[in-house]
Parts: sequence; structure tokens; C-alpha cells
Amino acid sequence: MRNPIGIALLFLLLATASAGASDTAHESAHETENTVAQPAEIAAETAKKEAPAAPIVDPEDVNVIHPVFPLLDAAGENVRASGRPMDTGKTCGNCHDTAFIQAHDDHAEVPEATCVRCHFENGRLEPMETDFDDKGNLLRSALGLHAPKPENCAQCHGLVHGGQKPLTIPDDYESAVLENGRPRYDRTLFTGEILSDRKRAESYLNLAAKDALTYPWDVHAGRMVTCTACHYSSNNPEKTEIKDDSLPFLRRDPRRLSMAEYLYRPDHRLKAAACTDCHDPMAAHEELPYRERHMAKLDCLSCHAPQMMGPALQSLDETVVTTDGAPLLDYRGMEREDGQNLNAAYITGYRPALFADGGPKEKPFAPYNLVTRYAWTDEKGAPVPFATVEKAFLGESGYHADILKLFDKNADGKLSRAELRLDDETKIAGVRKRLESLGIEHPVISGTVEPHRIRHGALAGEWVSMDCAACHGENSRIGENVVLSSYRIPGVRPRIEPGVGGPLLMGPIVPEGASWRYEAARGAGERYVLGHDRAPWSDSLGFALFILTAIGIGAHGGLRIRSRKKHAAHHAEMKRVRMYSLYERVWHWLMALSTLLLLLTGIEIHWVEGPAFFGFATAVNLHNVLAGILIANAFLSLFYHLVSTDIKQFIPRRETFLQDTIAQAKYYINGIFAGAPHPMRKTPERKLNPLQQVTYMMLLNVLLPFQVLTGAAIWAAGWWPGSLESVGGLVWMTPLHNLGAWLLASFVVTHVYLTTTGHTVFANIEAMITGNEDIEAEAASPNENSEVRK
Repeated sequence: MRNPIGIALLFLLLATASAGASDTAHESAHETENTVAQPAEIAAETAKKEAPAAPIVDPEDVNVIHPVFPLLDAAGENVRASGRPMDTGKTCGNCHDTAFIQAHDDHAEVPEATCVRCHFENGRLEPMETDFDDKGNLLRSALGLHAPKPENCAQCHGLVHGGQKPLTIPDDYESAVLENGRPRYDRTLFTGEILSDRKRAESYLNLAAKDALTYPWDVHAGRMVTCTACHYSSNNPEKTEIKDDSLPFLRRDPRRLSMAEYLYRPDHRLKAAACTDCHDPMAAHEELPYRERHMAKLDCLSCHAPQMMGPALQSLDETVVTTDGAPLLDYRGMEREDGQNLNAAYITGYRPALFADGGPKEKPFAPYNLVTRYAWTDEKGAPVPFATVEKAFLGESGYHADILKLFDKNADGKLSRAELRLDDETKIAGVRKRLESLGIEHPVISGTVEPHRIRHGALAGEWVSMDCAACHGENSRIGENVVLSSYRIPGVRPRIEPGVGGPLLMGPIVPEGASWRYEAARGAGERYVLGHDRAPWSDSLGFALFILTAIGIGAHGGLRIRSRKKHAAHHAEMKRVRMYSLYERVWHWLMALSTLLLLLTGIEIHWVEGPAFFGFATAVNLHNVLAGILIANAFLSLFYHLVSTDIKQFIPRRETFLQDTIAQAKYYINGIFAGAPHPMRKTPERKLNPLQQVTYMMLLNVLLPFQVLTGAAIWAAGWWPGSLESVGGLVWMTPLHNLGAWLLASFVVTHVYLTTTGHTVFANIEAMITGNEDIEAEAASPNENSEVRK
């Protein structure tokens, strides 16, 4: 092989020039072309310089490798000879398999998306006579051929801005419509996305708190990432994810497809790169508890696009027509007067709501804008062409007289935005009559709610939303209530149109003043967001049991206080004995402290807007640590009680259990009020009465394991997001854990109260602190080192 390094460099040069490579490679290509320029091309360039008109293509955009070619019409003849329009299939088909491209093209059904529109400078090819050689081929200097630039994509997809001039909203923003009936700036219109590398504060838009908006409209645009970096050809050798398994050291293998094969048959089914193709979210976000779950259940833009500031639609009303021949547009987060230019309107922006993308399970929450669309349809449900609606409203000199009379409430001869609405039956009937006169049978108005997902406008650093309550609080962005159109059309309730791959909108649409509101179904479906969602049965049942416990304790305590005036408490000769070992006391207070802190952190997790003891993220982490301490303490306690044989303290005596239980119950129900002695006298060998034994058996063998298992399941779902899907996920596990917490809280309150039933109110608490307790002398063990007390 001759000069393999030179051949490799040639293929590299070809790849970078054809696939939209870096500016450095582009400049290198220019240098190469200048060294091998042909005389004919130099003469052509000289002729162009002498021509009075400026060249169509910037010298920086000259593709020096692409061959020259003639422009052919549909019959394959040179357009210079035939005078017919150029046919891209015939023209490009000499070198590219245009039939394959057409069959593998996401834009095949879009008439505007031609080779010229996407691959030529400014989406146009308008050569002058001097741009052709003597054989009728288009010179390289006139090609302007390149991989699609953001400006090419912007011709159909939204507002893209670059250069030194400040960003402004184009004059045709509200009226530009493509051949397929879709608005030209649809991404910006429906979501507020603007792709610009300039800072928002540098724009000419009238933005709220503008001076503080010192960050770009999109961080990727600000870092010179272009559209084709994420939306690239499916078989692009530089991007392919398929590789030879025998080469484990390669993440990508461009040799799977040669550059020549790729250029002949580029697959135009464009990929949409995920954020994780470039970013490793697990290497950051240290502040997030359960990073795995957040990454699995939240689209990155949920946090990285917290506020959209572009002019985004709230409603699109095609039932009426403005004097410009456009539908009536209402914007979200904008204050605008009649006739005011969009650049002067005051824009506060809006916070996108988060909805489950693509239906139940697995799919993440993503930011959406909900747009309400009103339109006329015929009796079969087919849309009435907007051109027909325009004829119904407008004549050669403006609004028809009957339309003006119908809508012009203040008789000033013109229609304000507030007047140009079908907000009463008279207006509806008048427009319907005009549509029927134009051949539309039984026209009716339909209203739909369209969800539009936000995919651009990412921010980074300090501008990213870091507020846990934004998702986990009462006013969560997840499944948020959203105000729809700013007015209602009588008899027309908008219906939800999720579309293919749209979010799962399960809530109803309800009136709110003069507008409509989408009311999110809280805790619906198969999702549960800690702090935001509730299971009413869990809170209601748990709270009812807690309140009943508190009422019972309050009533019992009140009767005890009242009865003390009538009946003196039982007194006997007392002896101080060693009741609790050091380990028992440490174990008890560690369990008590961890249980109380678990309840406090659980309250903060369950009610984010409630008392803020630690902060949500800290509360979650602390809750997990405390749970680990409690579990470890419980296992150590089990080991201790088994080895020391003290486990028998918790086991009731089978022979006397029933009669002892009845006696103890009678004491709490009656004897305690009469000053009677405890039926079960407490000793170091028998510290618990039968009711306490049963309670601790249920607590340690039922409630505590129940809380540990449900809590461990919730914890596992954070690390392995799909681990609970087979058993209903957090929708069931979290309410069960919540119910257990209510029962645990009820036990704590009852336990604290029962400590006051000793021979003095604080005797039991003092014993658990010091280890010593006074018991009746005849109940003390004869071998016990004790001190007689009166």
C-alpha cells in the first residue's frame, strides 16, 4: 500500500467535510484546496469578485471536496437548457441513492424538507450566471453545501438565534405557516424553547427580572453544540453504537460502514441522542438521595429547564381570525396589550408541569406545556380548513360587516383581542351561519388539550432548580394543576389529546373562573411521589387510630387525677433494687431516640410543607441512617437477651397468662382509680406484666419487622428503581409504611403515658435513667442487694 498515512488523512478529510466536522478541520480543508486550485476555478472566482452582486456563499462555507455537478430537472436535463425547476432527486441521484434516502427519511412527508432546504446555505440555491463552468456544472464557490446547520433546522422547527445582533421575535412569528399547515416556529410557539448562545439579559425581549438573567437561552447552544450533534443520521459511522464484540476496548467502531457507503446511502431516520450519551449523571448530583431513582424517573430537563421564557402558547383559537389572517393566539406567562409587538410584551415566563412521559410505568416524568386548541369541524368531525374560516371572517377590506357588528361590542369599528372570542351563543351562531354559506354542513366547535414536551432550553450550574419541594411538596410540578385557555367557549369542554407517546393525563378538566383548569389526579396510576402523593386510606386510618389512642389516654389520665382526691394511692414498704443493667438502659434510650427521630424525619418526608426540622434531602438521608441504627440495635438486643436468657422476660407464663391478663386489665380499668396496688408486682426477674408482654411481642415480632421490611423495600426502590414494579411499586409500599408509622406513634404515646402509672409519676423514667427502682419490699428477691425505703 502506497503512503497509508496519506490515504488515512484523505479519508479523514472526506469524513469531516461531508458530515459537518469542526471548524479546525474546515480551515484545514481550505488550506488544502488553495494548494491545488485549478485555473478554471480561479478564473470563476475572479469573475465572481468582479461581479457587482455579492457572492451567495460565504467563503468559509465553500465545500472544497464535493464534486461539481449540473442542476437537473425531473427529466434529467440541465435546467440551464430546459428552463424547468431543479429536481433534487435527479440532481443528487447521480452520486447518492436518493430512492433509499426517500424511503429512510423522517422528513419524507414534509414537502419543505428538501436536500436544498437542509444542506445548503440559508436553505436556498439561487446561483448567478457566473456560478457555472463552461460545462454547465455549478462551481464549488456557489454550492454552500454542508451538514445541516441550526439555521437550516430553524426554517421549520423554531426560533434559532446567533451572531452579534440581540435576539428579537421575528415579525412573522404569529403568521408564518409552512406548506403542511404547521407554524414555522412551532417548537418555540408551543413550548417557549429558543436556541441561542447569547445571554437572556442581552435580548431585546421585555423579560421579568431581566438584569438577573445572565445565562444563555440554552446551555448547549451557548457551548456551540449544534442540532446535528444530537440529531444525526442513523448509520453515521462516527456515531454508530454497533461494534465488533471481539474488540472490547472500542466503544464505537466506525469501520462498520465505510465513509463511501455512508455518503452513498445516508440513513435520514435521525437519531435523537439522550443526555446520557454525553453526560454521566451518576458522576454528579451528589446532593440527591437515591440518584438512581431520580435518573430513572425524571427526565433531565425536569430540573434543568425550570422556567421557560420564550413566547409559548396557552391557547390556539382557530375558530376566529385576526386582521392578519391568523388564529387568535394567547400566550402563557405574558402580559400583552392589543396591537403590542411581542418584543415589547412583558414576559414573566412559566414553570412547566411534569407529567409521566408515555404512559404508566418505567417512563420518566418530563416537562410539558399544555396548549388548548379550538377549531371548527364539520358534522363528521373533519377539521374545517382555516382558509375557509378566514373567508367567513375577512373580505377584501377587512372584517365582513355582519362579523364586525357581531363582535364589536364597543362600536369602535375594530376588534380587540377580548372582543375576538366566541364567548357567547350569538357570536357562535353568527359564525356558524357564515360557514354554512360557504358549504360547511353543521359546523361545530371542538376543543382539545395538546401536551407539548420541552426538549431544549437546558440550564446548568446555579440556574438549575435545586428545590426538593418543587417535586415533593404540596404544590409539586409533578402532575401539577394547569390553567388552560384564558376564556371558555360556551358548550365546549376541551378534551385531552395525549397523542402518540404523550403523557398520561388522568385528571379532569374543570372550570376555573372564566377559564379552564386541568386538575391533576393526585397519586393516580402507578406512581407515588414522596411528600406529594397521599393514600387517603392510610392517613385516615392511621390518624383515626392515633386520635382514638390520644382520646383514650386523655380520658384515662383525667380520671386518674380526679380520683386521687377521693382515693389515696396504695403505699407499702419499699426497697430500692438494681432493676436495669447498663446495656438495657443504653438499648432502651437508643431505641427511643432513633424511633422519635424516625417519626420526625418521616413527618418531614411525608409533609414537605410541614415543620422543616432538617430539610427534605437531609431528612431522607437521616431517616435511612436512623433505620440502620434501629435495626442494628434490635439485632444486638435479640443476641443479648438470648445469651443472657433474659428473653424469658418477654414470654408470658402459659399457666397463669389468662388470669394475670384479666387482673391487669381490671387494674387499668378500675383499680388504678381506687388506689389499689398493682396486681403484678414488678421484680428484676419479672419486669413486664402480661399486657406489656403481649404488647412487646406484637411490637418486636410484628410491627417492627413490618416497618423494617416496608422501609427496606422503599429504600431498595431508590437504588433499583424497577425492583418493586411487580408488587405495585411505591403506590402500595409507601402507604403501608406510613400506616405502620401511625401505629408506632400510637405505641410511643401509650408507652410514655404508662410510665406514669408507677408508685410515683416519674418512678419508671427515673429507673430507666439510673437503673435503680423502688419496689415493694415483699416482692424483692432475698438475694437482691436492696435498701428498705418508706
